[in-house]
Amino acid sequence: MSRKSEAYFRDVPMKPYDLLREGLVVFLFLAGIIFVLAAVFGSPDYPPVNSHDVAKYQPVAYLKTTANILAGNSGIQDYGPPYTSDTANVQQVLSLAPAAWFGVRYPLDASRDFVLKPLERVAAMDKGVARALKAYEAVGHDRQQTWLKAYLAALDKAAVNNGEVQVPAGDYGPVPVLMNGMLGLGRAGLLEGALDSSAWTPFNLDFTRSLLFFSEDVDGSVADNLNMSGEQMGISHETGPFPGAWWLMPYAALYQIPFMSASPNADLLAGVIMIGLFLVLLFIPFLPVLNRVPFWVKIYRIIWRDWYSRSGEDKSA
Repeated sequence: MSRKSEAYFRDVPMKPYDLLREGLVVFLFLAGIIFVLAAVFGSPDYPPVNSHDVAKYQPVAYLKTTANILAGNSGIQDYGPPYTSDTANVQQVLSLAPAAWFGVRYPLDASRDFVLKPLERVAAMDKGVARALKAYEAVGHDRQQTWLKAYLAALDKAAVNNGEVQVPAGDYGPVPVLMNGMLGLGRAGLLEGALDSSAWTPFNLDFTRSLLFFSEDVDGSVADNLNMSGEQMGISHETGPFPGAWWLMPYAALYQIPFMSASPNADLLAGVIMIGLFLVLLFIPFLPVLNRVPFWVKIYRIIWRDWYSRSGEDKSA
């Protein structure tokens, strides 16, 4: 302590104070409260959509999703870059399609990667699934589609009894056995692992496949029930208390404009508009006319009214 400090504090009463100890005590106290509240009330977050819960509580929806993917009806099948080379559906603005610039960076064959490959893992432990998979792959594409089309139609009349999905009798080939194999994989909570695991790394940080598996019907239904779809300002909503992600409301508001909500290029249009607005705000000091707006509206004088009331500066400035 300097001489000046010693002189300043000479007559000030002092006592030892352990800041680290107090910080540790407060930390342990708050941690105890948090653990107790977590044990009593659980997580405040909405539970994630996962294969186990869908297969257990909505087995018909699970089977419809799986059968549609196997039949090639998934939106991923012709999504375009970065998953497939099909550019027919790629979003574009003024003939510019940024997604196509980088090509296929994450190649996916939805029916094989999402269904047949996981079934190959099940087949290694289940001879019934192994025989069904061999029979399915032994026939031509047309025959496979006939089975799948009939099975998907039967799922509309399916009943669930004691956890078992029962469909009307029909010619579905080996498809029911394959679908039950996938259903069992989901109920065991192993679908995500079968989709995302890699032989190249001891751990996994890429969850693209498991996120895409339910990205259409199931996730869409959950989003609608939680008022989180695009038509419901969904990107600015949260499952928790109001107001949610309020800073995303300008972005979400663009999707409420009729021509935007109906456009197949809505996501790219919204992104371009928001980038344009950001650039305008960023360069306002250098843009003629716009850089004079603050001097015309004089809102700054309201914000800094205390300073102007104390200063002797010309009020007309």
